[in-house]
Amino acid sequence: QHFEYHRHLRPGDVLTVEIKPGKTWEKESKRAGKLTFRERIAEYRDQTGELVITARGVGVTTERPVDQG
Repeated sequence: QHFEYHRHLRPGDVLTVEIKPGKTWEKESKRAGKLTFRERIAEYRDQTGELVITARGVGVTTERPVDQG
């Protein structure tokens, strides 16, 4: 995960969040086949609508189960 603070939080701030899709990309893996990476972007805004924090996270799905042996 990556967090970008656009300004410091202030006492009394009321934040709302909007979740958006980000980039998607693929890679090949010998053990799991195709790996699909999906970025998720969360934008946190204060009570005036000012962007305060942007959080980015990446999830991955595999084409087939990974052998644990």
